[in-house]
Amino acid sequence: MQSHIRGFKGRKIAVWGDHILDEYIFTKAARVSREAPVLITEHESEAFRLGGAGNVAANIRALGGIPVPVGFVGADQTGDVMRRVLSDSGISEEGLIQIDGFVTPRKTRILSGDSHTRRQQVLRIDRLNRREASEAERSALLEKLEEIAESCDFLVVSDYLRCSVRGEDLERIRNRVELPPAAIDSRHHLRSFSGMRVATPNLPELQRLFPGSDLGIESHFIGAGKELLRELDARGLLLKRGDEGMVLLEEGGKPQKIGIYGSREIVDVTGAGDTVIALLALGLASGTDLYSSARMAAVAAGLTVMKAGAATVTPRELNDAMKSGNLP
Repeated sequence: MQSHIRGFKGRKIAVWGDHILDEYIFTKAARVSREAPVLITEHESEAFRLGGAGNVAANIRALGGIPVPVGFVGADQTGDVMRRVLSDSGISEEGLIQIDGFVTPRKTRILSGDSHTRRQQVLRIDRLNRREASEAERSALLEKLEEIAESCDFLVVSDYLRCSVRGEDLERIRNRVELPPAAIDSRHHLRSFSGMRVATPNLPELQRLFPGSDLGIESHFIGAGKELLRELDARGLLLKRGDEGMVLLEEGGKPQKIGIYGSREIVDVTGAGDTVIALLALGLASGTDLYSSARMAAVAAGLTVMKAGAATVTPRELNDAMKSGNLP
């Protein structure tokens, strides 16, 4: 599996989806206000990271791949900051289409604590886009994706907010060009995306798709997964179920369980799913089979959840974990 990691280098992967700016404001808890029963905190610092589809791109970049983000961005301050973060991360912005009136999604997390303790999140503020892109704007985005996809080894579709990606848009572009193999992570509209190489729903998403099933029963859980695999006409389905690990379903094969890597005492689950799909894309793009790619994804996810915020993993960290022998 360590040899597979070397194959990640230089793999070009289009990341089509909702690119979000994650903002972290670090504060020190000071006192309780005399005006109201609320905590007063003192500002210390702030940091910006790529979130949503942007975090997928950041993970691909950290592991030696070449991500190309594709999606909408607004003509606003958040969009400017996102472009700066992309540039600082060595990630191209050629696939981002700027449109007027679009609010670049931004999630602000306020963390607080004493001077010598780890900061805890006390509040999150979301700024989300509510403006529907016009058909002309969507056509421009699809033309850009066509142009980029021709030179890519793989495509990741990351649908968080249904702003930059729709199932019907995928069908439109497939009718015009041959896309590279693709992986899909869709929070609320997975059934809109068929014909993928692999899909990666988590347990709550699977439960929303099968509301009448008791997915706590193993046979019901596997049965729902197999039905979804048929519905999506996908070649593989990686079912994520938190600290119980993952289950891989492939056409004509038996379910394969993949355990977690590391401790169950996690720090932050933010972005773990982005890490998983980034590893799957890199693995499949470099010729690794889906099962081995999923095992590497489990290791990488185990590393990221031990870090605060939407984190990435380096090839050295992944290699060192592989050498430990405690593989899922």
